Amino acid sequence: MTDPLITDLETVAEVAKAHQDTFEVMQHMLQLDDDIDDARLDAFIDELAAPIVAAIDCTQCANCCRSLTVYLTEHDASRLGQHMGMTAAEFKTGYVDRKSAQAVEEWGCFAQQPCALLNGTLCSVYEARPESCRMYPQFTPDFRWLLADMIEGAPLCPIILNVLLKLQPMVDAGIDKYL
Repeated sequence: MTDPLITDLETVAEVAKAHQDTFEVMQHMLQLDDDIDDARLDAFIDELAAPIVAAIDCTQCANCCRSLTVYLTEHDASRLGQHMGMTAAEFKTGYVDRKSAQAVEEWGCFAQQPCALLNGTLCSVYEARPESCRMYPQFTPDFRWLLADMIEGAPLCPIILNVLLKLQPMVDAGIDKYL
């Protein structure tokens, strides 16, 4: 029998904080292990994460939409503007912060947090949502090098936390026997 998934956001934050050090040790172990092929590790992580991603309904959470900066591409602005009946320029004027995003070498980000397009726990523009939202949480490609971001996101995202919790004992036991 598998352990139940942790989805209560308060518990997610507490458990992630309690496991911070062990997750960081796991990160260092994976980054130092040259014997693990990146492609094999990524395939393993995708397989490990798939049932967790399928079991957790993001529309019941939306913590990422309330907590994270959503970076946008110029194509996102065009697609979102069209979806909302605006030009890309109108969308950019009403929703995009270029200056803050350019400080971290991104094209743009939403000017408001939580996301102005969030309606309760549902994205009001789901079909046209930004690429960064479509990909979140992103474990692969390059899981080994995305792991720092995953650890940072664990207190916010039940999917990330549950994947890391499932992975951590496998890394401790020697991940190569699972690959």
